[in-house]
This record gives sequence, C-alpha cells and structure tokens, in this order.
Amino acid sequence: MKAIRKLKEGPGAEIVDIPAPKAGPHDLLVKVKASAMCKSDVEVFEWTPLVAAAHYALPFTLGHEFAGEVVETGALVKGFAVGDRVAGETHIPCGSCRECRTGNQHICSNNMGVLGRNVDGCFADYIRLPEISAIKLPANADYIQCSLYEPLGTAIHALQKAKPSGAHIAILGTGTIGLMACEAAKAMGASRVFALDISQERLDYSLKVGADAAINGKEKDFVTEIKKHTSQLDAVIDFTGSLRVINQAIDALAIAGRLVQVGMVGGDLIIPNFMYRVVYRELQITGIFGRHMYTTWDILGNLLESGRVKLEHYVGEVMPLKDYKRALERFDQLNGRAVMLPEEE
Repeated sequence: MKAIRKLKEGPGAEIVDIPAPKAGPHDLLVKVKASAMCKSDVEVFEWTPLVAAAHYALPFTLGHEFAGEVVETGALVKGFAVGDRVAGETHIPCGSCRECRTGNQHICSNNMGVLGRNVDGCFADYIRLPEISAIKLPANADYIQCSLYEPLGTAIHALQKAKPSGAHIAILGTGTIGLMACEAAKAMGASRVFALDISQERLDYSLKVGADAAINGKEKDFVTEIKKHTSQLDAVIDFTGSLRVINQAIDALAIAGRLVQVGMVGGDLIIPNFMYRVVYRELQITGIFGRHMYTTWDILGNLLESGRVKLEHYVGEVMPLKDYKRALERFDQLNGRAVMLPEEE
C-alpha cells in the first residue's frame, strides 16, 4: 500500500510502498477513505524543535485525523463489524494504569500510543486501529466531513474545560480548531463569543460560524478591546501558543476566570507578577491533550446530530493523498482542513 512515511530526522517525508498492516485480536483494519492535515502533522514534516525533542522511533506513517471503513476485525473485537464506518481517537490508552482506571484514559501514563507518532498513522491506504480507539460513525456518514471528527473533538474538550454555558468566552487563534470552537461554543450555550487572530480573512470567517465579535491583534490591543465589549470575560481558550497573547488573556479575564491552553508553547511560559495577576485573582489555568475518552465523543455526536455544528464548514480543500505537499503549502491559507483522499483500488 501507499503511505506517507517519516524516514529520517529533519524536514520532509516520502510516499513509499509498504505492506498493509494486519489486525491483531483487539484491532480493526480500516480502509482509509479520507484524512486531514493537522498543524501538528505540519510540524512533523518540518521537524520543529518540539517534535525533535520527542525522539520518535523512525520510520513511522504520519497522520491522525481520518474516517474510513472497517474491512477486517480481530478475533476479540466485540463492538464493530466489517462495513462499519469509523473515525479514530488519536490516543491509544493501555487500560491498566492509574489514569486509565480513574477516568483519564486520554492522558494514559503507560507509554500511550499516539497515531501518526509512535503508532503508524492514517496517511496511508489502510490503518490498524485498536478497538478502544475506534469511534463508530453513522451508517450514512460522509467520509470527507467525518475525517474532521478528531479536531472537532479537541475544540469540544477545550470547551468542556472552559464551561461555556451562559459565559462570555474568547477564542484566541482562529485556525480550523479555533473556528470549530467558535461554532461549538455557541451551540454549547455561550452567551457571547469573541475571536482573536491576526488574519482578517479568518476573523471574518469566525463571524460566519459563531463569533459575535472579531478582534485583529495586529491592529488593536486585545485587552482594551475586550473591555469595550464586556465587563466580565469568563473564559479564554488559547490556540496560539504565543507568550504575549497568553499574558494578554490573563489580563483580560475576570476574577476567577478560566484559561484553557491548547496551542503548543515551544519554550518556557513566563507570567510576570504571577501572584497578583493569577494567584490572588484565583484564575484557573489548565491544559488539554486531545479529547476526553469518551465524554467528548458523546457531546460531539449530539452536536452534529442536532445540526447546530456543521463539519462542512471546515472542509477547506479536497485533494489526492499524493498531493500532500500541496496540503502543506495551503495549510495557512485555508479556512478549514485540507482533506486528502487515497487512490481507489
């Protein structure tokens, strides 16, 4: 089969022919029907310092956002059958460590598998997917749209931590997941949603999918502008990873406000005057890593079924898998994901 593989350290990857994987007793063999390019995939292609520091074993197949059809099931698989349509949870928990046994499988501490990193991913014709990480899709699911289940789940998990119901909430960074968060925040009951970015095109799009106001950080000071719109900003979700933006968020938040960190911070996060700006104001600062298994997935399914969140809003461009370099080039130009389709056999 064809697969996009990271063969060596440094920038780049290659499309190569490798044997199709085989399903173990607890696995599904899935024919990939559509896969999407994530920012973290771009960073693996670029081999950023953050990626290099992870010391992933090479080679491996990239990609973790996908939808496909089950073509084989392992002997001990109970919940899936050949022909089922599935998406994948990127994290593969061990099921036995303390985290897995106390409701935190998504942050398993026992050598957790991660698709497209230490477990071969979905930029290929087929993927071996453990049953524990398979998400069943509706029988009529659109593969292209459902390849975006995983990033939507990230947005929803961040909102679970932000507690949007009745709140004034700011979304900092309107890439695909930030845009999804704008739409899902309103669907989950946010009273007002504010978007921040330096791309006016993406800010304009955020207003179409749920934001009530959009602030261009190149032109205006975020803290000053927020205070014009509301006397109480209850929660902020940061997708930028920018130290400057994160510090602005802290100053914009109301007392006892909530900061949820999603964007990757490449170095040290410095918060000057921490005691007065954070501790004495009892701000809540937390992070997320992926999706909470499986409450996030239940919420996601309910929101999509209600029609209040629409995945079609985030399909930026569709192209063949062999054109993955175009997906990389177009990543920052799209209001949504580049979705890639393997060649049909």
